[in-house]
Amino acid sequence: MTSHSRAVRICRGLAALLTLGTLVIGAPIVMYMLEGSPIPDRIPDWETVSAFLMRPDTDGQAFLATLDVIGWAAWLVFTAIILTEALACLAGFTASLPRPVQPVQRLVRDMVASITLAFGTAAVLANPASASVHTTSGTAATAPHNPEDAFSASPARHDPDYQGAQLQVVERGDTLWDIARRTYGSGAQYPKIFKASRTIDQPDGLPPLTDPDELHPGQRIRLPHIHRHGTARHAPQPSAPHKATSAPHHAPGHDHRGPAAAEQYTDPRNDASEPATPPHASSVPKQPPHSPDGTPTPHPHESNKGTAPGNAPSAFTLPTGSRIGLGLAAAVSVALATGRIHRRRRARAGADVEAVTTAEPPPPDAVAKAHRANLDTYADRNQPVPTDAELVITDRDTEPPDSLILGTRDGRPTALSLHGLNLGVCGDGAVPFARALVTELLAKAHRDRAELVITQPDAETLYPHLTGELPGLTITPTLDDAAFRLEAEFVHRSRLMEAANQPDLTALRLHDPAEPLPTLLLVTSVTDETKQTLELIIRLGRRYGIGSLILGTGPADATNIRLAAGGTVTDVGGPYADILTGASLFHLTAEDAVGMLSTIRTAADDPATGSPSPAPPATESESAVIEHTLAEPPAAADGTTGHPVKLQLLGSIRVSTADGPISTGLRTSARDLLAYLALNPNGITREQGTAALWPDHTQSQANDLFKTAVTTARRALRTTTGLKEPAFINRTGILYRLDPHLFEVDLWNLSTAITRARQALDDADRTRAVQSIVDLYTADFAVGRNYEWADNHRVYLRRTVTNTLARLATDLQEQHPDDATSALEHAIKHDPYSESAYRSLMTLDARLGRHDAVQRTFHLLATRLADLGTEPTPETHQLLSDLRATPPQQAP
Repeated sequence: MTSHSRAVRICRGLAALLTLGTLVIGAPIVMYMLEGSPIPDRIPDWETVSAFLMRPDTDGQAFLATLDVIGWAAWLVFTAIILTEALACLAGFTASLPRPVQPVQRLVRDMVASITLAFGTAAVLANPASASVHTTSGTAATAPHNPEDAFSASPARHDPDYQGAQLQVVERGDTLWDIARRTYGSGAQYPKIFKASRTIDQPDGLPPLTDPDELHPGQRIRLPHIHRHGTARHAPQPSAPHKATSAPHHAPGHDHRGPAAAEQYTDPRNDASEPATPPHASSVPKQPPHSPDGTPTPHPHESNKGTAPGNAPSAFTLPTGSRIGLGLAAAVSVALATGRIHRRRRARAGADVEAVTTAEPPPPDAVAKAHRANLDTYADRNQPVPTDAELVITDRDTEPPDSLILGTRDGRPTALSLHGLNLGVCGDGAVPFARALVTELLAKAHRDRAELVITQPDAETLYPHLTGELPGLTITPTLDDAAFRLEAEFVHRSRLMEAANQPDLTALRLHDPAEPLPTLLLVTSVTDETKQTLELIIRLGRRYGIGSLILGTGPADATNIRLAAGGTVTDVGGPYADILTGASLFHLTAEDAVGMLSTIRTAADDPATGSPSPAPPATESESAVIEHTLAEPPAAADGTTGHPVKLQLLGSIRVSTADGPISTGLRTSARDLLAYLALNPNGITREQGTAALWPDHTQSQANDLFKTAVTTARRALRTTTGLKEPAFINRTGILYRLDPHLFEVDLWNLSTAITRARQALDDADRTRAVQSIVDLYTADFAVGRNYEWADNHRVYLRRTVTNTLARLATDLQEQHPDDATSALEHAIKHDPYSESAYRSLMTLDARLGRHDAVQRTFHLLATRLADLGTEPTPETHQLLSDLRATPPQQAP
């Protein structure tokens, strides 16, 4: 395949070169031989021209002369187009010519791309000595001949005028006014930033900074020193760019400065106390900025070191030593939620109702930690913890990632734009960093948001023993095969831009959101043999938003980073040197990555496609099952039925007495402990309690918290009930358990109702059981509690209730179809994604002749699945078709 793809590419390049050569060189030679030179010996006067045009063309001279003029004019236009495209290829931008010649331009562009990739020895494209490195001062310096010297080309080391000045990358929603206010404390300092940034050479495809009102994502700006009253005020270290929606231009006379409008600003260009007006685009964002994955990120001036507002960390470390950001955590969390919903859709309602012991395969440890970290950010922002469905629905409208947070510096996120990003990483921390970056993009690859092309040896380096397919991942044997794949993408995106008359990829996505245009990243290592090919891919890729991550030292015009084992940047050179200097980048172990990839693969297994993806090999933790039993209420020794304390676990955790809810004196940790004890009525050890409730604490800290929770619960319950003697939480030997004489628990009552439903002998008992379950199961278990045990039992209880109601419906449908319909409707209410329950209800309605109800049930399922970005399975579609065509009495 390697030699074949290389041969095809070379043949294509030869054909393109031969075609261009024939048209550019051969055509004028032929026309010269046939008609002579197009340049006349002398300029004819008007009488000669008039006489020539007015005489009859009996000898065909006028016709031939006209053809000659048209031929030479077409040759000139074609040659001009070729020169334009060649210069555009050199400069790395997309040229847009007048519409009449655009079809020819697209043809020429495709041929130039084919020639460039096939013949990488072209000096103007492949000579690294001619490449430029962006320096801190914003001017282009000659790159060193040796790519290793890129590390020594750190711009700040060579330009004394800007020693200590910082560069920052503009993100969507950034304005000079906001950046100045964050950096210097006053937005009025924006002219200084504008003046210092006008001379910066911008990345390929981006215009220079010429207007303070117009900023483009990906542009670079300089944060200079501000001298005030003879004192130099140094610009602080730049923070992560902020991502928000682009600020609109406001109508004249509209005060768009937001809360800061009441302040008086001093124009830094003079010492007069005139208020400075911010640039028109500098409206204050109404919403907090968001990271590339959609999760809010802190403003730098709001953040404590290493934390976001609400004391939420911007990065966290897994027990294995991996350090990841909230972007990867959020993406993995969505993948986990998606996989769970797919399993809920496949589960057969009513099957094996008495043998439901496995609620959910436990996620890999890294995935469980990442999921919890993501949910904790909601609690830190005082927002409700989302359900699985809410995570998936929120993710549905997420845009393709156009930037990525790579790590932190001074406790603040460090992000780079993915548009044409070219990173070379080497050192002990290179592979773990690349693994973290690639895994995050793969987690975001669904719905055509991102695609990675990785060469086989490098895929094995990043993910040892990788098996099965992953959405958004293309593995090629060699870099030549990757180039063959990318060449097709260059041509495809070029044609789309020209057809839509759009200047860049961002504009094209806005023009046609349905067109699949994923963020594309090439991941490969570089050798002397593949160096020229890689440089050509980088040059061409900038025009179409295609970046590269190079394992090793990349070309001179890439950003080259050297990483220590812990992810610390020890040396960096290239366009983003000042942003990455001193940063601590994320890193991921191979073991954690394998667990995350298995979850991502499971999320891609959409039942609606009818073709499930290959299952990953089960790890030891995934192959284990979680054994659940219904929390049956323990029998009271003296037979008493009065319970002074009511513990409600369905919905949010609530504790109440005869006088009403206990709203004070009972800490959250104490409520969680009561819930965990109720889930295990036979008792738990202290070690079990600490592992379940405080898994991220040291054993000593967890023991103290356990003791405090028990003490707090006893004190609050004694105070509110007036009972001073009972312990409420009894200890027998090493076991702690709730006193069954004192607690009435709704979960225990529901468990009793489910047991009675399973033991029902006649339809009257079954009908009563349906009503009892419906009355008791009003909400999910421990809503809002982000614990693994709570998640597991929540899923188990939902499935148990749904299966019990479905089995009762099956038993009732012959003699009591209305009761059966009610049971299925409540099963769907509690599990709105169980397609089996919908199909059962559709079949029952068809038997009863309720054809409108069949259609309404299917429409309800389709609507709910549409919220998740999917649709009913082919099996459900086929059932609807069959039920429409089958008489009621013959419906299955």
